[in-house]
Amino acid sequence: MRILILGMGHVGKALGSRLRGNGHKVIGTTTTPAKVEALQDFADEVLVLKGHEADKVAAAAKDVDLIIVTVAPNVKNTRTREERHQHYRQTLVETCSSAAASCERLIFLSSFSVYGDGGEGNDPITEQTPTSNHDEPSSLYYQQAEEVVLARSGGCVLRFPDMYGAPGDMTFPERVKLAHSYFGGKALFGADALLYAIHFDDVVSAVVHAIDHKLQGIFNVCDNERIPASNARVFDAICDHEGLSRLEFLDQIKAPNRRISADKIYQSGYRVAHGDPNAQYLSETESA
Repeated sequence: MRILILGMGHVGKALGSRLRGNGHKVIGTTTTPAKVEALQDFADEVLVLKGHEADKVAAAAKDVDLIIVTVAPNVKNTRTREERHQHYRQTLVETCSSAAASCERLIFLSSFSVYGDGGEGNDPITEQTPTSNHDEPSSLYYQQAEEVVLARSGGCVLRFPDMYGAPGDMTFPERVKLAHSYFGGKALFGADALLYAIHFDDVVSAVVHAIDHKLQGIFNVCDNERIPASNARVFDAICDHEGLSRLEFLDQIKAPNRRISADKIYQSGYRVAHGDPNAQYLSETESA
């Protein structure tokens, strides 16, 4: 197949390598001309464009069989609600709109943020659980982007938790230090939400699995066998380990506070390969 990957970050590069190894031809994109040469190791062709540039996306998508949208907002552009509105809308909705106008078969890497806190009840959150938190940009625009993708007959949405483990990516302790240095010791999310996280290798494997199995519709992708601890438990333990003051949780960005079911994608044969990255900090706290 000819596959266009919109966004050649860590996931896009790893996907490009994996897909080329599987015999596919990969066209990658970047918004930065200086990155083109380095990205040529991960794609057969690298183009410079932005996802909201519909005409350029259409030209890049000529004769492709599939578009994978891996773009993600940059947290440093999302300090205020106004910044989040502008940045999330352009990065997510406009990119998916350009992709959907150019190809019938799409895969979009979405987020658990569409569920907000999960709403009322104690049952596991599934793909049928209503979305919520419609006023928060980081949730709203993922939802709108999903709708655009799912309007195509070949649309597939993979909903992921927070990703970790990519080359050069910040560790969770480094994220805590960033919260202190850049956000004044405050965290936008809530204390009681469960800290679901997924290794970027498992993200790449999920996308390849979706391609190989021609998945359509919505799929939660996470560890389906272990329930993580809350944000407060994990980040308090990390702060204690690093000798930092504990974070203040603002609860502006809602996240699920009960188990998320990945039964649907597990039933198709997918499994995560990596465990909880923060288990060591919790073990230290519990043994102290």
